[in-house]
Amino acid sequence: MSIWRLMSWKMTSTSGLTSEAQVTCLVSEVLKAKDFSVDDLPDNFNTHTEMTCFDTSEATLDPTDIFQIDGWRESAAEILVPTREKNPGGNGQSFTVQGFHHWPLVAVIRAAFSEASSCWFHLTPFKHFWKSPLTGQEQQVYNELYTLDTWNKAHNELQKQKRDNGCKLEWVIAGLMF
Repeated sequence: MSIWRLMSWKMTSTSGLTSEAQVTCLVSEVLKAKDFSVDDLPDNFNTHTEMTCFDTSEATLDPTDIFQIDGWRESAAEILVPTREKNPGGNGQSFTVQGFHHWPLVAVIRAAFSEASSCWFHLTPFKHFWKSPLTGQEQQVYNELYTLDTWNKAHNELQKQKRDNGCKLEWVIAGLMF
């Protein structure tokens, strides 16, 4: 478990230079975690070697295992390929691509919210305004998805829904940008 925690931290690091905040995070979320032990690390610890072991171990897991639920899938994809001939059935000839690898969207969302960094996701919408220092005129600023009127409206409608299942968790909207 200790190696898993350390490698997960390494994979989510955003740059080659580790900031003070990242080191603090490493200490508080990895080194001081109840299930982390320095004794679990081999004396000759090597990041590349552990990444290879990490990848190999995930590939051998049962498909129904929690670590495989958000994994890549392989299927055939059918696409329309444009041709110079008129086709009354569509805009091209159908072509099947075998071995198409994809990650289901719901699995991507589930994986993102399973990460420790998801505690930093902004899920509560608000309206952002700017007031001109010269004219005093206010105008709404749209700089993030969660500042949009549509997100605010959808959030409010979600909060008004009846909770029949006894769920006590906060209901939020996961905004996706493509």
